[in-house]
Amino acid sequence: MSFLTPLFLAGLAALAVPLLVHLTRHERGRPLAFPSLMFLKRIPFEETSRRRLRNPWLLALRLAALGLLAAAFARPFVRDGRLAQVGGAGPEEVVVLVDQSYSMELGGRWQEGVSMARSVVSGLGPGDRVSIVAFSEVPRLVLRSAADPERAAAVLDTLRTASLGTRLAPAVRLAASVLEASPLPRRRAVIVSDFQRAGWRRDSEAVFPEGTRVETLNAADADPGAGADNLALAGLELRRETANGRERVSARARLVATGATMAASAASASSAASTSTATSAPSSAPASAPSGVSAEIVLWVDDSEVERATVVVPPAGSAPVAFRPFTLTRPFTRGELRVTDAALQSDNALYFVASPGGGVRVVVADPLGSGESNVHLRQALGIAEGAGFDVRVVRGAPGAADLEGTHLVILNGGAFPGGGAGDRLRTFVEGGGGLLIVLGERSRTPATHADFLPVAVGPISGAPGRPRRLGFVDYDHPVFEAFQGARSGDFSRAAFFRVRSLDPTDGRVLARFDDGAPALVEGRRGKGRILVWATGMDRLWNDLPLHSVYLPFVHRLAQHLGGQGELPAWHRAGATVNLARLAEAADLPATADAPPVSPDAVAMDPHGGAVALDPAAPLLTLSTRGIWEIRPPGERPDRPFALAANVDLAESDLQPMDLAEFAAAVGGTPGNDAAGPTSTDGHTGSGPEAVAGEAFEARQSFWRYLAIAAFVLLVLESVLGNRLSRSPSFAEPVRPRYR
Repeated sequence: MSFLTPLFLAGLAALAVPLLVHLTRHERGRPLAFPSLMFLKRIPFEETSRRRLRNPWLLALRLAALGLLAAAFARPFVRDGRLAQVGGAGPEEVVVLVDQSYSMELGGRWQEGVSMARSVVSGLGPGDRVSIVAFSEVPRLVLRSAADPERAAAVLDTLRTASLGTRLAPAVRLAASVLEASPLPRRRAVIVSDFQRAGWRRDSEAVFPEGTRVETLNAADADPGAGADNLALAGLELRRETANGRERVSARARLVATGATMAASAASASSAASTSTATSAPSSAPASAPSGVSAEIVLWVDDSEVERATVVVPPAGSAPVAFRPFTLTRPFTRGELRVTDAALQSDNALYFVASPGGGVRVVVADPLGSGESNVHLRQALGIAEGAGFDVRVVRGAPGAADLEGTHLVILNGGAFPGGGAGDRLRTFVEGGGGLLIVLGERSRTPATHADFLPVAVGPISGAPGRPRRLGFVDYDHPVFEAFQGARSGDFSRAAFFRVRSLDPTDGRVLARFDDGAPALVEGRRGKGRILVWATGMDRLWNDLPLHSVYLPFVHRLAQHLGGQGELPAWHRAGATVNLARLAEAADLPATADAPPVSPDAVAMDPHGGAVALDPAAPLLTLSTRGIWEIRPPGERPDRPFALAANVDLAESDLQPMDLAEFAAAVGGTPGNDAAGPTSTDGHTGSGPEAVAGEAFEARQSFWRYLAIAAFVLLVLESVLGNRLSRSPSFAEPVRPRYR
C-alpha cells in the first residue's frame, strides 16, 4: 500500500495524547469548610495517581475514528495484489497507430502489423476505449474513442497500404491530442510499424502526455527479409528530340541499391581498399571493387515491350539507365520502366505519360540581326537538354512563315512591329500563342497597338551605382512556384542597373523591384498570354545571367508562355494537382482520342476506383502509384486525359531506427515486450506498475471508505459515551481529603 499524501500519517502520533490523559489523572483537592475547624490554616492539596481503564471499548472507538481520519487524509492506494482491483486501475484510453506506408508491403509485414493491432484491440477491458490512427505521410483518425472492440477490428480490416512514405512525427502529434482530451485515468499508445530510420525526424511537439504507456510493435520482426537488399528505380526523365519531322522521346532513370547487406558490403570493400593501400607497396593496378548487383530493366510503352537494358549497380550505390528514343505519335502515351526485384515491389516501376507536341518552338526576334544581344537567352534555351526547346532567331519582326507552328515569340529588346506584322503578331497571341517582351533601349510600341499590351511602357531609369533588386515575387504563379522552396533560388541577389518604368493597365504584376516598381507583368489576350519584362535578358542592364536562377527562370517563362509548363510526365505519389490548370496547359482539341476535362469528369485510380471531383475546384490527390485517368462518368474513351504517379524513393531505404532513442524522444512510459506484459487486471501490455499513483488513487478512492468508517465510529462513540455517562456505576464519587 502507498499513500498519495503520506505526511498526514504524522497525525497518528497524536493518538497517544488522549491515551495518556486518560491513563494519568491530575486532580486538585477540594477543601471543605467546617465550623469547628475555621481557625485552622488552609493548605492547598494536590494528588497524582494512576488509573486503570474503566471502558477500553469507548477509548478504542475514539482512537480508531481519529486514526481512520488521518489515514483518509493520507489518500492510500494499492498497486499490486488482489486489493489493487478493489477500485481497479481505471479504464484505459488506447490509441493504436498503424503504419500504411508502402514499405509495409514487404513480405508479410502488413499482415503481421494488422494481426498485432487486432491483438491489442481484442485485449481491451469492458471500460476501455480505443482510437485508431492510420498514417503514412499524413495521419488519419479513422476511429475515435470507441468502446466496441468488434467495431475497431472491423475498421482494421478496411485499412490498406498506400504508395506513400513514413512520417511518424505527425502521427504521434495526432495520437497525443486524442490522449490529452481523454478523461480516462490510464493512457496507452501502441505504434505498429516497421520503424524505418528515414521515417522519423525528431519533433519537439511530437510527445505523448505524461504517464502514457508507449508500446512499439515492430512488424519487421516477423519478416525474415527485414533489412535485405532492395533495388529501386528513381529519377525518371524524358528527353525529347525531333528527327525528320517526327518527335522522339528517350527515357532515362537511375537504379538504386539499398539495404543493410549492401551497405556493409560497401563499407567492407572501402575498408579493404584502404588497408591494402596502407600496407602494400605502390602498384599501378587499381584496387578491386565490389562486383555489385546485376539487374534487367524493361521499357514498356502502351502495354508493349520496347527495350531491355542490363545494369550493374554497386552496393549501396546507383547506376544510370538509358533507353533508345522511341517515336511519340499519340496523345497520352503511357509508359513504364520495371525492374525485377524479390524485395520491395512498390519501387520497382516508374510510370509516365507523354503526348506529342510537348516541345516548345520559340522564335526570337533580334532587332539588330547580328544575334549578339541574344547570346545568353539562346544559350539558356539551347542547353536545356531534354526540355524540348526548338529556338530560331529571326531578324526584325517574325513573318507568317515564322509564326507557323510556333508556340512562343520573344521580342528581345526590339520594337513591337507595326502594320501587318503587328496584326499577325496580335492574331498569333489571340489564337493561343505566347509573347515575351523583353524591354531595352529600342523597345517601342506603336499607338495602334498600345492597347494590346497589359502595360504602358515608360522611359528608362536607374544608375550603375544604385542598382535595384527584386523585392516581391508572386510564388503562386506557375513561373515562380518552382522557386518557393528552401534552397530553390534567390532572386533578391540579382542587381538591376537599368529598367523601363511600367504602368499596368489590365495586367497582373508578378514581380516588383524593391522600390515598388513593376518588374514582370502578365496579361491575357484571347487564348494567349503576354509577359512584359521591364529589363533585359543580357548583362548590359543587369547581372541576372550570372546567377543560378537565370537558367530555370528562362525555362519557366518559355514553358508557361508556350503552354507546355504544367503537363509533367509524372508526379510524386501524394501530390495534389490542379486538373483545371493541367487541362488548360495541355491545350488539346476536343476529339474522341483526347477529350478535354469536362466539369462532370471523375478520376479513376490505378485500381479502378472512382474519385469524385469538385467542378469549382478540381483538385486531385494522387494517393496511389500508377496511371490515373480523368474521364466523363460512364464513358471509356480510347485516350483519356491521364496522369502518372511514382513513389518517393526515401521509403525504399529499409534500415531500421533505434527504438530506444525513438521511445525517449516521444516520452511516455516505455512498455516493450513481445506481446506486452499481462497485468493483474487482464490487460495486455498495461500492468498497474506503469500507471501513475494519482490514477490509482483517483480510481480506488479508499479515502472515501475510510472517512465513512471514521464517521460511523464517531457516531457509535457518541451513543456509547452518552449511555455510559448516565450509568451510576460509571460516575466516580468525589473523595475529599483533609489534613
